[in-house]
Amino acid sequence: MDHAKIKTFSLICPSCGGKMELQADGRKATCPYCGHIILIEKEESAQKEYERRMAKARADEDIKDLQNKRQRRRRLKGFLIALCVIAVICLINVFIPDSPMHRLVFPRTADPFASLDIKFSGMSGEGKAELQLSGSAAAEYADAARFEILPKTGLNNGDTVTVKATAPAGWRFEPAEKQFTVEGLTVWVLSTDQLSGDNLASIHANTERLIREDWQDIVSSSFARDMTMTPYRMYLFISDSEMEYEHNVLYDTYVVNVTREDGSVFTGYEACRYTDLKIPADGVLTAGYGSLQGFNFGYNHGFSYAQSFSGWTDANEMEADLRHVRDGYRLAD
Repeated sequence: MDHAKIKTFSLICPSCGGKMELQADGRKATCPYCGHIILIEKEESAQKEYERRMAKARADEDIKDLQNKRQRRRRLKGFLIALCVIAVICLINVFIPDSPMHRLVFPRTADPFASLDIKFSGMSGEGKAELQLSGSAAAEYADAARFEILPKTGLNNGDTVTVKATAPAGWRFEPAEKQFTVEGLTVWVLSTDQLSGDNLASIHANTERLIREDWQDIVSSSFARDMTMTPYRMYLFISDSEMEYEHNVLYDTYVVNVTREDGSVFTGYEACRYTDLKIPADGVLTAGYGSLQGFNFGYNHGFSYAQSFSGWTDANEMEADLRHVRDGYRLAD
């Protein structure tokens, strides 16, 4: 008999108080004095039932875990098989010429700038850069969207811009970026040093033509027998304000000598006005041509009113007048 599974009692007879004897089957005790019998039951407690149920639950859980592990192993095996199949297909495609995988692993190399140029336009200081693509051989990658220009606007002659290129799939660009020097932008004339060669000659030629037209009546009359003209000085005025109508104003001044019939010489000064002088990419000066500037002093200096001239008889007076009419501008040269 399993004594560990039997309730512990004080085996005293409830009838006579005598000590009772436990029978061999362990199910009852008998009082030897009065014959009273007590039945003894083994324990079937809730704890024992709980333990039984817990053991069953653990067993069920172990079975479920085992099933999940088997399912995961099957999925992993399927994934590895699919991965191997894809890898084999990709490996085969790598060695097929012109296939996407072949181009990805062995991209073609190209110089994206071989068929690209940069066009600069506008005024220096406000210039902009634009892509110019050409060449049918580069058709697969000659897409303006693949190029970035930095900076793209607000450019001056002499600035440096960087062009970056992004290669499409299957291509590798070498080089991937290139620098260009800004040139060919139209520039304002800000110094008389910019006027030389044909540009300077064209200004003087126009000034001299206007002076001859203005003085021809005098020179061809009986009052004078000869006239000479010589460049005196150029006055260049610059406006720093965007509100001014004209960006720059140039006065091309000449000293004019007229020999009278009696041999005496009359000296006067002429100024021809030019505005908004620019030099574009081709180097040929553009300007707004004005007219001769000055005052009529002819009658006071020995010529008839009908045969007068415009100009000054004093160089300092001419400069003072030119400075006055250019209020809001600064004299650059």
